[in-house]
Formats: sequence, C-alpha cells, structure tokens
Amino acid sequence: MPVTAAAVAIAAIQAVSFATKDGWTISAAYRPASKGAATVVLAHGVGSAGGEWARFAEALAAKGVGTLALDLRGHAGSRRGPPGSTDFTGFDVHGAWPAAAEDLRAAASWLKTQGVPDARVAFGGASIGANLASVVAAERKSAPFLLLLSPSGNYRGVMLKTRPKLKTFAAASPADGYAFIGVKQLEKDKTATVLYAPGGHGVQMFDDPTTFARVVAWTVKAAGPR
Repeated sequence: MPVTAAAVAIAAIQAVSFATKDGWTISAAYRPASKGAATVVLAHGVGSAGGEWARFAEALAAKGVGTLALDLRGHAGSRRGPPGSTDFTGFDVHGAWPAAAEDLRAAASWLKTQGVPDARVAFGGASIGANLASVVAAERKSAPFLLLLSPSGNYRGVMLKTRPKLKTFAAASPADGYAFIGVKQLEKDKTATVLYAPGGHGVQMFDDPTTFARVVAWTVKAAGPR
C-alpha cells in the first residue's frame, strides 16, 4: 500500500473510551485507517499501557493502516471498573486476566460504531496481550489477521488460541524461554509465519530495526484494502 497524503492526513491520534460488558471503561488511542484498509486492535503486556505501541502505530498510519491501542483494564487510563475491582496488581489473586479479553471485544464493537466492518478489524498483542488477542481473533471468524509478539501457551491463565485459515504472524527471541517455545510450536503446527528476533520481549523486540521493519511490512501487507 503506497504512502499517500490522505493516509498521512487521517493518522492523527484520537483519545477515545468505551465500556465493556462487565463494567470497565477502556481508554485507547485511535488512528483511523484509510479507505479499505484494516484497523488493528492492539493489546499491551502486564504493567504497561497502549503507549508502548506508539512507534508501531505511527509506522502503520503512514501506510494507511488503522490502529486502536488499548490501555487494558486496571492499567493507565483504564482503571475505572465495577465495584470491588482492583488494578492489574490484583488480577493474579483473583484469576482475573482471562476476563480482559472483554476489552478487545468491546474495542471491536466500538470500531463498528465508527463504521469499521468486522472484516476489517484485526487483532495484535504483546506478551499477555498477544494471548488475549489470540482468544478474540480465534472466536471471530471475520478477523482478517492476528499479530503475536512473544505469545506463550498460557499467560496467567490466558490460553493461546489459533484458528484454521487465520492469517497469523508470531515473533519471539530465543532467550525469551516461554515465548520462544510458544512460537516454535506455532511454527511446528504451521499455523503462523514466524520471526525470531535477536532479543527482547514483546515490543522490546522492536529495538532491532530489522525486526521492526519486518513486522511493519507484514502487517501492512495483511491489512491492505479488501
């Protein structure tokens, strides 16, 4: 997809929020896609925030690809939840991490209100965010693709999911034990295009320019007009 003035013009970040079915208010940074391109719902790792995706989102915006980078429940701007809820530091005790998939489902529903059809809503994540993205992408047959940075078979109770014919890209570094094993399994099962970065976990792998460029290129190609 070529860079155009129109694509650059719509890349301005919009601060948005929306509610989940279980009572959380999710904050996110939205960059609308150019006509016909997909929008990627992006989920971060434990203790981080949607801002970790800023450089990646900017690179995609320059190519017309949309992004909706979430602050997952209990993090950063998404700390308002139902009565009795805690921030993310209490999620392990209460086994609350799997429920965070609702944040991504709510994101997809919000995008629909913005005129983005289901077939143009893709999912991506880093660390536990990768597993959460996999859960929602696997259950939504309309999802065009899935991006996984440092996924693992099981992150804090969130299982890694796959779906036949779901276009998937997965990356991990060899020193990142559980994630490396998870990506190796995806490669063995032939369910993903894989990349092994020199080092890092999640978006830290973007510190390597080649890794960053390859992930951007794959995502842009997958998100092209359809």
